[in-house]
Amino acid sequence: MKNILLSGIIILLCGSGYSQCVADYDFGDDVIGIAPDPYQGETFDPAIIGEPYLDVLHMLIPEFVLEVDPTLPFSPTTTLDSVQLISMVMVDLDDSLSLYSPEDLGLIVTCYNNGDSGYPCTFLGNNQYCATVTGTPTTSGHFRADITIKGYVLVFGFPFGQEQLFGSLIINIGIEGCMDEDAVNYNPEAVIDDGSCEFNACNLDGIAVSAISFEFTDADLIVNVGDLVYWVNYGGTHDVNGDIDSQTGLSFGNPEAFGMPTISGSPDGVCMGSHTFTIPGVYTYDCSVGSHAALGMVGTITVGVGGCMDSSASNYNSAADYEDGSCESVVACFGDIDGDYSVAIPDLLPLLTAYGCVEGCSIDLNGDGLTTVIDLLALLTVFGNIC
Repeated sequence: MKNILLSGIIILLCGSGYSQCVADYDFGDDVIGIAPDPYQGETFDPAIIGEPYLDVLHMLIPEFVLEVDPTLPFSPTTTLDSVQLISMVMVDLDDSLSLYSPEDLGLIVTCYNNGDSGYPCTFLGNNQYCATVTGTPTTSGHFRADITIKGYVLVFGFPFGQEQLFGSLIINIGIEGCMDEDAVNYNPEAVIDDGSCEFNACNLDGIAVSAISFEFTDADLIVNVGDLVYWVNYGGTHDVNGDIDSQTGLSFGNPEAFGMPTISGSPDGVCMGSHTFTIPGVYTYDCSVGSHAALGMVGTITVGVGGCMDSSASNYNSAADYEDGSCESVVACFGDIDGDYSVAIPDLLPLLTAYGCVEGCSIDLNGDGLTTVIDLLALLTVFGNIC
């Protein structure tokens, strides 16, 4: 049934005539219809934020009431006097609690009824009409028009009206961009596809590195422990070699070896493979094909956070994922015999106790194998120091 024709029939809004249209749509043999027709999957043309917009709604009003709804308690010859727009609300399909008027979205809907009524948004039965949607959209989103209309019939010469709420026609407002959800640059705000889509050749959710000419993009990549990295070849013949340095013949010394076989690329991208990095550290890799590495086709991947993991070092980093060789040893204070990082009485007393030692001396500050006045004077020169 096309009884919901009336949902779109007035679908867009009242206005008064400063944006005209021509009611000339070919509905064929139909006695009722709208165009665009939501029941054929049609919508209004998409609208671009900040750009002038125009679309037209055509509607064919039936002659008889039962052509709208055959369940109504009227005879087959009861004519439909008119249909009137009562109200319209634009519902945000991404948040059904958010309601707008067309004007809120930067749009104006103007009814054009051929002058058949003094009310621009009143349409007579057995006629074709149109309405325009114009303006400069200001709000992006996907919106449905919820329309309340009132249909009138004459009963014993008196008008009888019945209200109905319809919601069907959609208008999408946004920007131009990639609309393919499988593309890596898919833009959910795009309503017109501009042909910019880029596709993930590996069909993986991870971090992409491209092999182009004689280089890897993101040649010095930093990732988290557990991240997946995949390589895509966009031209030439390349591999990913994270084992033996193709220039020196020596191991890269990576936390673990990894690699992808030699493969030929294409402008659309060919997936070379992937690796999930679960062991923290710094990985070096190259392309071992020909002289590619010597030409600069070398990359590194740092997995996790590097730092000093020696808790006894002065620059110990408890957040480090791997040891990066940066530890700084704590240098003991000269004269600090008891190891409390200061030179004080607790250091002087052991020296005095050992004073006079000539063999196997445990306290020997000047390194001559003896504990003598020379050691005592050396300690006194730094006495009071705090490390």
